[in-house]
Formats: sequence, structure tokens, C-alpha cells
Amino acid sequence: MMSYKNFIELFGNPSAIVSESENFKTLELEYEFSSINLPKEENFRYFFNRIRAEDKCEIFFSIDDGEAIAITKDVDFTSDLENVKILFSGHEEGEIVNLKINIYKENDKNNFYFYSRDCFFNYIQSFDTYGLASFFSSDFFDHNSKINIVIRDFVGTLSSDKITIATSYDPQIEEFEGREKRFNNIIANNHSSFFGKLKVLPEDFIFEGDGSLKQSVKEHIEKVAKVLVISAIFDITDLAGNVFYYKLNGYKSISHTEKIEDISTKNLEDFYNIYQWIYVGGNIVDKIGLARNIISLHLKDNALLELKGNVFESLKSSFKIYEKQNIKQYIEVRNKMSDQLLDYSKRVVTITDNFASGFQKSALALVTFFSSLIVTKVLAAPKNNEDFILYSTLITGVFIVVTFLYMLVSRAELIQQEKRFKKSYEDFKKRYTDLLTDEDIERIVNNDEEHKADVAFIKSKLRWYTNLWIGILCAIVLATLIYYFGAKKIESDEQLHFARIFIQILHDFAV
Repeated sequence: MMSYKNFIELFGNPSAIVSESENFKTLELEYEFSSINLPKEENFRYFFNRIRAEDKCEIFFSIDDGEAIAITKDVDFTSDLENVKILFSGHEEGEIVNLKINIYKENDKNNFYFYSRDCFFNYIQSFDTYGLASFFSSDFFDHNSKINIVIRDFVGTLSSDKITIATSYDPQIEEFEGREKRFNNIIANNHSSFFGKLKVLPEDFIFEGDGSLKQSVKEHIEKVAKVLVISAIFDITDLAGNVFYYKLNGYKSISHTEKIEDISTKNLEDFYNIYQWIYVGGNIVDKIGLARNIISLHLKDNALLELKGNVFESLKSSFKIYEKQNIKQYIEVRNKMSDQLLDYSKRVVTITDNFASGFQKSALALVTFFSSLIVTKVLAAPKNNEDFILYSTLITGVFIVVTFLYMLVSRAELIQQEKRFKKSYEDFKKRYTDLLTDEDIERIVNNDEEHKADVAFIKSKLRWYTNLWIGILCAIVLATLIYYFGAKKIESDEQLHFARIFIQILHDFAV
């Protein structure tokens, strides 16, 4: 495999290396030669073939400040190479031959390529601590997927929660669901002047694998990780340029300002384990308070953020004692929540019973009234039968309309009570977030299964009684219409019968 260094050696030994730099977009190489050899055309072609197909490459030759001649990848450069030979043939002693190689990369989403491991290391070290964290938080990257960095001459693989460094791209299943929640938890429990501006977490700079980094690069990345971990645990942190300020309020109050280069990367694993223990789950407020107390007792006085003793084990032991002391309170809170959940179920019964009672009273009143009309019609002998039919029908219609409006009002009231019931339930859960974790609350309320069943019960009762109510109203409307038109027909038949009798009398009288 020909690297760019092998290719440069074909030209001879450069008298000066002007630039060897690479970033995520370009590779720029620039050398000066007092005397130079021109490789064969097949050497150029082989070098271009080692460049990725999607990348562009240009090689420039010039003498002193003269005009440069370019040889470009994917272009027939035979004539350009002849011009370079002519240029070199006129080279005189004392003149500087400039060689410049530019590679322009095409990146695919979060997949990036580096041609040189050393250039990559130098690029990473060109950032200060905040600059490196800020760069990997920039919009240059897609923060919904992992960043894959392939380095041609890298050996092995290194991987963190967000970044993979390897010699080839190996797609993997990515888990990014919990990142935003953890980030918000860190912001909520600490006061940092810079953490909220970032989109990276401490675990993004904790690498594992069989790959290796240059020691200075390794320490640089570990300092980024340590600053982020400290910012996630301590009360107050600030990072301005190369100066880091921290304040810890525990059993002892500790504050200090330190230069980044003086901060020790020792105990990074201890701090990271504490950080993971705090934010992995449970009551974060209790955990971080206890951690601050224990750390304040174990922090060395040299201000380099070093710990003495096995702090993480001490922290876990202290938390067990703390849990035992609070187990009684936890049980009391849990029982209180369970009692309140039973009260919510009783409220559902009350809400639906009130709605059903309104339906029963309304239906009973309407049926009673309609029955009384029928009894009156059968037993009574009103003087004006036609007026009785008309007025009784109108009054029945008014009762039906009033009952229908009452049904609409009752429905609206039940729907409003359902909304208040839901909001009351959500407020009930929020009131316990200061005492219990979200996971504990969801476990106690059984992931809202009873609540969902209660809401479904209200909806089913609303639907069932509404349909029954409408059905009864429709039946009474139909009965009223039959009553009205039937009575009118009977009255019409009686009038026709009396008319025939009267005509017959007149006829008999005339005869």
C-alpha cells in the first residue's frame, strides 16, 4: 500500500516540510526541494488509484514563486507531466522546487475518512479542551447517529458512546434514545457555564477497544472527558480558554481555579464510575448529593482533581445505609400513593353514577308524563277533544326537547369531569417526583393501567347511556307522532259518521 509519505519519497528528500495537515474535509501537503526527481507516470497513476474514488486530488509543481503546473486525478495528465519535465529541466541550483498535494474529501453523513493517522492526531490536538467538545457538538455532525472515523494507517478499533475510530467502516446498531434524557438530567442538577451549549456527554470521550492513541492525544481526550465528568457531578463549573473553575458543596465546600494542562487524568475511571452510577437511574437528587459529600472528603488538597482511597466503593456502601434509613419513608409514600389510586377509582364510580342517575330521572319523568297523557285520554272526557290532542302533543314535544338538551348538558359535564380527572391524575404523579424516581412512580401506578381502564370505563358509560337516552327519546317521539296522527284520524272518522246521520235525518224529514 502506497501512503503519501511513500509517494513523496519518490521525489527525493525534501529540504523543508511546509505543511502536513488534514481535517475532515481536506488533506494538504506542501514541501520544498532543493533538488527533485520526477517519478514515472505509472507512479502517479498508482498514487491516484490509492485515493478514494469519491475524493478529488491535485498535485502542483512550481519553482520559487513561479506559476504552478497542476496534475489532476481522473484527468489525462500525460501532457501536464511533460510540462513538469520541461519545468524541472530549467531548474537551476539555488532555486526552490515547490510540491503541493491537495485532496478534497466527499463525506457521507457521519462517515469520515483520514489518510494519515499522524495528521488526525495533530488535528485533534489543535483544539483546546472546550474547542474539541464544541467541535464534536457542532452542526457539522448528525447527532442522531454515531460518528465513524476511518483512518487508513490506523491499527485496531477504538469506540466510545458516540465516536468510532477504526481502519475500516463497520456499521453497528446504535442506541441513542437515552442521551437527551441524560443530558437534561445533567443540566438540571448542575450549574455549568458551558455544558448546556454542548451536544456531547462524558462517555463520548471514554474509548474502549484494541486500538491505540499517541500518549499526548490520549491524555488530551481524557482531559476533555474528565472536565465533562466533573461538570456533571460538581455544583458549579466554568471553562474559559485554558482555565477551569469548579466548586463542590459537600461535607466540605471546595472551590478552585486550575489550568487545564495541570489537571491530572488520574482517577478518571473513579469519577466516571461515580458519574454513571448517579445518572443510570434511581433518585438522581439523592445520589448526586451523597456523591458530593463523599467526594469532598476524599479529594486531595493539591487541587489537581485527584482522589484518595476507593471512593466509588465508599459511595456505594454509604448509599446502602442511606437506603435503609429511608426505606420506611419510601413504604409510607408508596402506601399513600396506593390509597390515592383507590380514591381515583372511587371518583370514577361517582362520576358515572351521577351521569346514570341523571339519565334515569330524566327518562322516568318523560315516561311518566307520556303515560299520564294516555291515562287522561282514556279515562277523561275533555270538552274539546281536538284541543286536547294538539296541546298534549305540544307539551310532549317540549318535554322531549328539554330532555334532549338535558342530555347534552349532562354529556358535556361528564366530558369536562373526565378531563379534570385526567389532569388531576397527572398532577398527582408530578407531586411525587421530588420523593420518588420516574421509574418508581410508574411501577406504583402499574404504568397507568388502572388509570387507562378508568378512563375507558367513563367513555364506555358515556357512550352506552347516550345511545340508550337517544333510543328512548326516539321511541317517545315515534309514539307521540303515532298518537297525534292516530287521534286526528279517529276524530275525523267520528265527524264523518255524524255528518252521514244528519244527512239521513234531513232526507227522512223531506220524504
